[in-house]
Amino acid sequence: MSEYPEIFKKYQENYKKYDEVKERFETEDPDEGQGEGMFVRREPKNMTPWEAKYDMLMPRYKGTSSQ
Repeated sequence: MSEYPEIFKKYQENYKKYDEVKERFETEDPDEGQGEGMFVRREPKNMTPWEAKYDMLMPRYKGTSSQ
């Protein structure tokens, strides 16, 4: 009969750990630590490739007529 109290003590430790983990998962915020969303619009730091694309199609207006 001396083995039963030791077994119950071990089970009690397991239940305690289970309750701690369960409480942690129930109270945690699912969006915490995710960072910025995938579809957030950001301007590129270097805009020259996009600006150069339009410079080649049509020259910039410099204030004088080319005729």
